[in-house]
Amino acid sequence: MIAVLVITGCSKKEASGNGGASASPDQTLTLTIMSVDSTKSGYADWIADIEKACNLKITTIDMPTNTHDRQAKITTILSSGDSSVDIFTINDEMYTAFKNTGWLEPLQNTVMTGEVQQQYPQGYLKDMATARNGSIYTVPMYFNVLGFFVNQQKMKEAGLSSIDTYDDFITFITKTSGNGKWGYGGAWETTYVFNEIGTFVNLFGGDFFDWNNPKTQQAVKLMYDMCHSLKATPLSQLADQYDPMRQNLIDGTYASCFMWATQIARVRDAEAYGDDKIKMVVPPTFETRSAYCSAWHFVLNSASKNKEAARRFLTYSTTKEAGMSYSKTFGNMPARMDVIMDPSFSLTGIEEFRTYMQDVTIRGRPMVPETMEHIAGIGALFQQLVTDEINMDTFFRMAQQETEKYL
Repeated sequence: MIAVLVITGCSKKEASGNGGASASPDQTLTLTIMSVDSTKSGYADWIADIEKACNLKITTIDMPTNTHDRQAKITTILSSGDSSVDIFTINDEMYTAFKNTGWLEPLQNTVMTGEVQQQYPQGYLKDMATARNGSIYTVPMYFNVLGFFVNQQKMKEAGLSSIDTYDDFITFITKTSGNGKWGYGGAWETTYVFNEIGTFVNLFGGDFFDWNNPKTQQAVKLMYDMCHSLKATPLSQLADQYDPMRQNLIDGTYASCFMWATQIARVRDAEAYGDDKIKMVVPPTFETRSAYCSAWHFVLNSASKNKEAARRFLTYSTTKEAGMSYSKTFGNMPARMDVIMDPSFSLTGIEEFRTYMQDVTIRGRPMVPETMEHIAGIGALFQQLVTDEINMDTFFRMAQQETEKYL
């Protein structure tokens, strides 16, 4: 397998990053990557396989785990022209902030050519990956959906065989709440809650950029009521990002949550995933049945002095074999559609993921260039709302003002 990858994935002749002749494929090149995966099980073996396949010597730098610290560190490196890191792994929020800045190297003529692009979800490439100038700066690492995770045993105890409608959802979250347990749990820290607000807005058929839309308002009112009159979700989650939410789901404190499909691997590792345990199921239909999609990205620092080495790495990363290897190693859902839909490809949760691709309206997340500022601003206002620091009308007015600052 590795020998094949050397030929198909890493031996393409390219100009060097400094304008000189291409290095021979037999020449070992150096590369530095800042990776979100570096502390995960299997990373060392995975990176060693890439080094062997592409004849690279790769240095890995750990990425900050905190959202604010991560964004600040990468922004500082890129904006200053620092060449110490060649390749970064970044999420949609950072990609949206960076793709029109000139800080990233365009890839559509060297790595993400037209033929290669056809292997990825086209709507996502159009909505998220393509910059204003038509360039593409990403090799998607993995594709993701914000899935609805439900404790199947608690659902049965609530007298339900499925959660298909708004009424089913309300019945479920209220019947499974009480005595320190909650029917719904979230990650409502200011930079995370945007995903759930947007999910409920989409389920009601609203618009995340229009806070005067009655359907948008209906979604926010439901989330407020879940904390208060329904008593189905805790205010303690206002400080939580995904790790506490996932653990509360695994422990049985939460009966359901919206969580990225990549978390299936973590729930599986805790021996809590399965048909009679916790499972990702399609969301209920309020007015629509929809889910957010996202990706993480390999991107190349435009200031890199090791662009030929980087292109070896990135070209390899676009191959079907590489996509399968990455997904198998880290439990993440593939970015390439031919891997997602390949019946021979097996991964915990892949059938559920395919069901989402086929039966759920998949939507990109609405983002502005100042992504984190907008997300944090809306998140802070939402926290003030649910803690009764501001009322509903004030929230909608201020959320619209916050949004219009960035549109």
